[in-house]
Amino acid sequence: MKQAFDKLGKQKSVSAEIGFDANADKIFTALRGEDDFTREDAGVLSDLRLSYALSSDKPLKDVEEDDDKTAGSVQVSKRDGKPLFEIRAMGADKLYARGDLKSVLELADKADKGGKGKSGKSASGREALDQLAKKADSLPSSMDAVKGALKGEWILLDPKSFEEFSKSKGGAKGSDKKLDPKAQKQLFDSLEKALGDNATFKDAGKKNGADHVKVTVPAKKFAQDLKEGLKPLKDKLGDKAGKLDGLDKVKDKDLTVDVAVKDGMVSGLTLDIAQLSEKIKGELPLTLAIKGGSGKITAPAGAKELKPQDLLGAAMFMFRDKMPGMGKGGGMDSGVNSGADQSPFGGPDMDFDL
Repeated sequence: MKQAFDKLGKQKSVSAEIGFDANADKIFTALRGEDDFTREDAGVLSDLRLSYALSSDKPLKDVEEDDDKTAGSVQVSKRDGKPLFEIRAMGADKLYARGDLKSVLELADKADKGGKGKSGKSASGREALDQLAKKADSLPSSMDAVKGALKGEWILLDPKSFEEFSKSKGGAKGSDKKLDPKAQKQLFDSLEKALGDNATFKDAGKKNGADHVKVTVPAKKFAQDLKEGLKPLKDKLGDKAGKLDGLDKVKDKDLTVDVAVKDGMVSGLTLDIAQLSEKIKGELPLTLAIKGGSGKITAPAGAKELKPQDLLGAAMFMFRDKMPGMGKGGGMDSGVNSGADQSPFGGPDMDFDL
């Protein structure tokens, strides 16, 4: 088993997809005891997939923090592969993003029983999006990135510029605590040791071309061994260190994970989450499908850069009718309509330091 994980780490790219391996009826049967959980909610859960990917010019086990040759992506999509939201990070200073806001609201509408649920938020959300899209069409050409973002097109973000902008406006500063490569290795070594000392393995046969192994771990002892192994990292974990105390609350029961191995590499993990809660009625498998050598992550073509000032300026432009002294005929409108040489943020009485 260790060799199967090691071979995965020797790849230069890997992708993983998380989702329930169950249809809406099975999910509803398992979770209908949860508060306000409906069949529509079950349909949404059965349709959603969360994907991660990582690629580099070297084996992933050798990648270090802030490696500018490493790219990563996160995507929320529907079962048919249609992306709802996606982020791609190329190195440490380029972030690409796109989101299909209309499809997200349609999914929320489905969970809200066709807009007739108690909240009515999804219906009002679609109306607000339609209004925003109409207003976005009137934005000046300098704000094309904002228009593109609302239409689900790729945009380019510079994380450092957003961080600096937030600090200049009095925003909260991020934590400086990071796990360096040595600390990261120590974390994984602690996890591997806790598993190795506690796990038992049972051959589960072959399925869809992969060998399956049932890995069983006594949850409470595993949690305590893991907590002990992570103690030397407590200072480097920062705010996350407090979560180690939560390992004391793990119940004394066995947990079993189905591990699939294909071509000598781990290709999937399946956990029946009914093991985690007595409220869940019946099996509810959550699957992590893994693919080593999945291919290089590339930057999307045609992305427009979105600057933090653009967001502020666009918000002021589109909601000017709700701001005192900035309605039609006021400073904001006169600034936009008076020619290309004047700032879109108004006349001489509106001095915005953007």
